[in-house]
Amino acid sequence: MRKTKLFIKIICVLILILSTALLSACSASTSDSTGKYVVLIGEDSEITEKLSDIDLLVIDAEYFSQNDIARLRENGVREIYSYINIGSIESFRSYDTDFEKYTLGAYENWPEEKWIDVSAPEWQACTASRVDALVQKGVDGFFVDNTDVYYNYPQESIYDGILTILDYMDHTGRKIMINGGDCFVKKYLTTEKNVLIDGVNQENVFTAYDFSKDVYTKNDQSTREYYTEYLDLAMSHGCTAYTLEYATDPTIRRQAAAYAGKHGYICCISDDIGLCLGR
Repeated sequence: MRKTKLFIKIICVLILILSTALLSACSASTSDSTGKYVVLIGEDSEITEKLSDIDLLVIDAEYFSQNDIARLRENGVREIYSYINIGSIESFRSYDTDFEKYTLGAYENWPEEKWIDVSAPEWQACTASRVDALVQKGVDGFFVDNTDVYYNYPQESIYDGILTILDYMDHTGRKIMINGGDCFVKKYLTTEKNVLIDGVNQENVFTAYDFSKDVYTKNDQSTREYYTEYLDLAMSHGCTAYTLEYATDPTIRRQAAAYAGKHGYICCISDDIGLCLGR
């Protein structure tokens, strides 16, 4: 009888150990919080004490102070890039109304934004001022958004306007990562001799988000292949390739991470299209 009880205890302990191991393995396989690349541009300085041990963090540093940036570094954030929107104006930014006359049209799915004429000297000066302010705060690089303005308005003046802004950023000595903007980037990489871009980030390579239904899902194969070819082109020109995926389903998250790893991309997977901390 004693042997039977002892045997049962041993079996229970083994089951507990095995269950714990399986739970840990499952957690590890579904987690994307490796600390390698994290994008939280929907957050403000309140998250400063919640973050640590991150290789590359992308934030909207307009909402962080110089001290906040320093504190993030103390917490183990090794590189900090700031989001900067160069191709559209956003109604929640303080300078929005000053540039309404330079807007080109509505921005699909983002009603608070409008495309802007990046060739306007006044807009370029405003952008340069914002760049300077971010440099003063101590960021390491720029996460440059909405060079897609060139896709929507494919004029040489728009292309040259983007180049002017990027050239100003480059002279600060900070790194430059282009978010999206495949139409601009492909032309840039294949025609310009002096490549100023350090990296490219592409959203929704493996995943997809339906704005009308608020549904996170997988991308179709043709779109995935197109973005893969685009990122591979960028890598062939010396750029680091990043992917930003949106998914809530654990299986899709694992698949997206595996796809990025297979192709040599550095991947961030968010469960929030607004790029805030997890739901």
